Amino acid sequence: MRAVNLIPSDGPHRGGGERASGGTYVLLGALAVAVAIVAVWTMTGKQVSDREAELARVEREAVTAEARVATLGPYTRFAALSRNRAETVSRIAGGRFDWAHALREVARVVPEEADLVSLTASAAPGGAQGGEAGPLRAALPVPAFDIVGCTSSQSRVAKLLARLRAIDGVQRVSLSSSEKADQASGTAETDCRTTEGRPQFQMTIFFRALPGAVGAPVAPGAPVTPGAPAAPVPAAGGGTP
Repeated sequence: MRAVNLIPSDGPHRGGGERASGGTYVLLGALAVAVAIVAVWTMTGKQVSDREAELARVEREAVTAEARVATLGPYTRFAALSRNRAETVSRIAGGRFDWAHALREVARVVPEEADLVSLTASAAPGGAQGGEAGPLRAALPVPAFDIVGCTSSQSRVAKLLARLRAIDGVQRVSLSSSEKADQASGTAETDCRTTEGRPQFQMTIFFRALPGAVGAPVAPGAPVTPGAPAAPVPAAGGGTP
């Protein structure tokens, strides 16, 4: 019998080609993965480099700003010192009391028949200038005058209180005493009751508080004549005693 070959002549060659194609695909896949890894690595490295460059730029700007601040430091301190001094001067100027104006007002309203034997000025309790403070001086921590004098009658003392309340800036007038002597026994320096029936008074004139000053309550039991709105001052010689 004659032998017949049933195996196709191209069979072995076709199997080898399929194996070769599979290896190529694996190689291409590995190459693609490697390319992707390299691309990701490159992008990450570029981002890191950009961030480092930005950080270096910010650090340089910070150093430059600090150097500029250090250069301008003396000017800043000088400006702050100038502001503080200006505020201090304004505060001192605003807290000064116009004693000259107050004295002119007192001289304007005191009538001719009244004689003053003492006038003591003080910007606050305990700071009397020119004599001793009156017993009611501590009632308010404001500028004040303590005056001692005489007039022709008790009604004249009451009118003097009303006139003093009309002084510009006065907030209160307190009468400490108003006494008559049984007989004339005074001297011009200590007691102005040179004639019988002539009362000697002692009173305190409180002015409005200076800016920033805090008021204090009136001392308990102090006889006080409350202040009144400013009004036209009557003539010094007017009225009937």
